[in-house]
Amino acid sequence: MNATKFCIATFLSNLGDIIYSVVIAWYIADVLQSGFLMGAVLFSLGLSRFIAGLLCGPVIDRIGAKLFLWLSDIIRAIIVLVLAILLWDHTVSFVILIMVSVLFGAIDAFYWSASESIKPRLVATEYLSRLNSQYFTVVRTTIILGPLIAAWMVESISIERSLIAMSILYVFSTFFILFIDSKNSHLENMNDNNDNTSYFSDLRLGFSFLNRQKMIFYLVITMFFVNIGANGVNVLFPFLAKNVSDDAKYLGYIYSSMSMGSLLTGLIFSVKSIHKVELKIIYLSFLLQATGIAALCFTQHFLIILIFVFVIGLITGFIGVLIPTFVQHSVPIHLLGRVNSIMMAISMLSTPVAQFIFGVSVDYFNIKHLFFIAGALGIVTSLCSLLINERKGAPRETVMVLTVSAAVIFAFRHGASLF
Repeated sequence: MNATKFCIATFLSNLGDIIYSVVIAWYIADVLQSGFLMGAVLFSLGLSRFIAGLLCGPVIDRIGAKLFLWLSDIIRAIIVLVLAILLWDHTVSFVILIMVSVLFGAIDAFYWSASESIKPRLVATEYLSRLNSQYFTVVRTTIILGPLIAAWMVESISIERSLIAMSILYVFSTFFILFIDSKNSHLENMNDNNDNTSYFSDLRLGFSFLNRQKMIFYLVITMFFVNIGANGVNVLFPFLAKNVSDDAKYLGYIYSSMSMGSLLTGLIFSVKSIHKVELKIIYLSFLLQATGIAALCFTQHFLIILIFVFVIGLITGFIGVLIPTFVQHSVPIHLLGRVNSIMMAISMLSTPVAQFIFGVSVDYFNIKHLFFIAGALGIVTSLCSLLINERKGAPRETVMVLTVSAAVIFAFRHGASLF
């Protein structure tokens, strides 16, 4: 029952987030008609997520993940309601939108980190992979449904009423969170934290844990570089669809194929538990994902493209289940908030990096070459990480990962002549 309440709360909260993002983006594009403001809002959102993600872990570990889940939704409900009132009064300014974006980004970081930290307190260890799959499936479902619902709401009931509806979603989510029992009766309620320690000593403890646990540290570095390529393809997909046809529905087919693959994986592992996760399996999954991305450069047949994208979605869903399960098994429960927040912040940083690199490069490189480079970055990084894992992480291999990955990025920037 705990897992069910948690997943329902996640569905309502994430659905509110997705609808909010679409509604605000439409308001800026349609009403304000400012590309600069759109960029400023997205930048402030991403920056606040990154900074809060690095800093929120000790607070979550000290005060409790359930409380932060509840507070996050309550605060977002209030913010969205106030924003709706301001829109009705026509008093929304540039500064207000930036402030709201900063607040939402920071709250997102707390919410996501708390969501990962609370999972081991909801189910027994052997069911963690199943809960991670259910969580992943719920999030992917909101990503599919959210934009459709947002578009209907803006068209049918106005932007202001859409924001009020979002506020109601957040409030309903808080009710389900209240009834979650997170006292972890299936765990030994042990906490190595000293209540007299300071916030900064708790923060240093999270970083020092990652520094000591080299395999988790290498996983974080691998995620960053692999995600640059994986997130980069989202920039490339519209141009890939444009090469096939001027009809926008082809882009929809590509995104739908990716989503269906991810959802299928989530549904499979929602009923089948993974009892043990090895780093080798995660790195091999990264390798397969990157190989699928690189393979997109070798075909122009749209049906084959959809098959490759579907398989990439399948593997992406598998990775989305494996990584949190591995971390939850490897990190002491009293450190989960700190470790998850640091991992989330570094992983999220790869998104704007990928958007900038691939967004700029589309103007200078053939789209097929960019898919190859995106996949090559993941392939090289995954292979290096596999080597590190087999060699138990000698320091020189850490340098190898960074050096080879940097070389791939350099080739990406200057290597058009290679093709």
